[in-house]
Amino acid sequence: MPESPSPKPQGWDYVIILTVFAFTGTTAAFAPRFLMPLTGLDSGFWYWVVYFVLITPVYQVLLLMYAFLFGKFSYFYEKEKMVFTWIGRKLGLVKATEEG
Repeated sequence: MPESPSPKPQGWDYVIILTVFAFTGTTAAFAPRFLMPLTGLDSGFWYWVVYFVLITPVYQVLLLMYAFLFGKFSYFYEKEKMVFTWIGRKLGLVKATEEG
């Protein structure tokens, strides 16, 4: 039996969702200060390639972590599954179903 989607946000849910994004974005902005020196790269093309490859999964983990702390894990988890399924379909990694 498929899981029921998380309920539509109402009232204060929007404030909590925006707060989760704010905390996640702020933390993700500071994370490279600590993570990038571990790569040994200072600047240039490979710095930015590694930066984006590294920060993308870090952002996703932080998003779910803050969502859990603010009680919105199921909402964000469902949204992330939808986004990654959509990306997978566009890249041909996931087969499209009859529903989508």
